[in-house]
Amino acid sequence: MTARDRYDVSLHLLDRQIVGADDRLVAKVDDVELTRLSDGRLVPTALLVGLPALLPRLSGVLARMHRLTRAAAADRDLPLVADLGLVDEVGSGVRLNVAHARLPRMERARAEDPQRIRVGDVLGIPVRCAELPCRSKVLDLCVVGVPGRAGRDAPHEVVALIVGPGRPGALLGYDRRSEPGPAVVAGIVRWLHRHARVVDLGPGVVLDVDAGEVRIDPGTSLLPLRG
Repeated sequence: MTARDRYDVSLHLLDRQIVGADDRLVAKVDDVELTRLSDGRLVPTALLVGLPALLPRLSGVLARMHRLTRAAAADRDLPLVADLGLVDEVGSGVRLNVAHARLPRMERARAEDPQRIRVGDVLGIPVRCAELPCRSKVLDLCVVGVPGRAGRDAPHEVVALIVGPGRPGALLGYDRRSEPGPAVVAGIVRWLHRHARVVDLGPGVVLDVDAGEVRIDPGTSLLPLRG
């Protein structure tokens, strides 16, 4: 597995354009669905599209307006769905393996499945850890694997969280893939990321979406954010 078989969801998927196999623009990625398997692993299962996916990710007035209007538009409050099996490649955008793609609207039973959450439900929630700055939050989610290959020749699952002070979307991606670039620039990026840490999901780490927090036990490994 290479460095490019590991990616960060917010940095490398959110807000990317989705194009079909015929190179026509389909939509953009407004959120990503995650599913918790019976063995506890958290796997990306779909790209979510449309205002019902985007607005809950936003803080402030827009998110509150979305919550207030959901009941009045119950038939339109669910996002469109592009299952990851349709994804052929992820680069500067997301390319599907079908042409003339018309994305279906999410079924309500799927939306209400307690084992399914959204990346937007995780980004920005507080992190409780005595060894981190008190205002630390979840800044991104690290995934091993390549979208579209899950279940074929490689795993595809969330393996770690990027945590620290600041806000989701503010981290730079310069040193988070395999391109080293000029040492001076890489050094500046490392300095900007100096408080961010990567914590592997596993013993000592509880991602409690219902409570809206992550709890990290003392002594759990917290690695600096590097490429």
